Amino acid sequence: MLENHGKKLTAALFAAGLLGAASSWAQMPGGAEGMGPMHGFERLHKELRLNPQQEELWKKAQGLQREAFRSMRARAEETRAKLRVEIDKPGADLKQFAQLRDQLRAQTQAQMEATRKQVREAWFAVYDALDSAQKEQVRVAIRDGMDRMSQMGRRHRGGPRGEMHG
Repeated sequence: MLENHGKKLTAALFAAGLLGAASSWAQMPGGAEGMGPMHGFERLHKELRLNPQQEELWKKAQGLQREAFRSMRARAEETRAKLRVEIDKPGADLKQFAQLRDQLRAQTQAQMEATRKQVREAWFAVYDALDSAQKEQVRVAIRDGMDRMSQMGRRHRGGPRGEMHG
């Protein structure tokens, strides 16, 4: 159960990052370069043809984003470990365990929100440094990414209206 909780937290972080990027170009999930959602992000980076000042801002935002994702992953593992220690105790009080889990979840959510805002501001600094043509490229990339996410969601739900087949 606890291992599944960690996977859900990581998936939630990843999904939150994707949704944030699509809606505000402010948060992208960390991940392997050239794979998955980062591939389109790298392509956009190349297509923007950033000047040296813009490139420096991009690198700063991207580094901050990567560090934030690593930190959140480490925090999730730490939380999982704390919960595991408690649940492994013979006769563990499940009520206290649930309260600890809720407390740790609230702390993690507060940290995630603060981190998301920090990363978002770094990406907005990049966006603010772009010229109008580059901003239009970003708008189109976000729109197209939203369309791809919508199509992926329909495929995973089983059809155009989300019906489950079975």
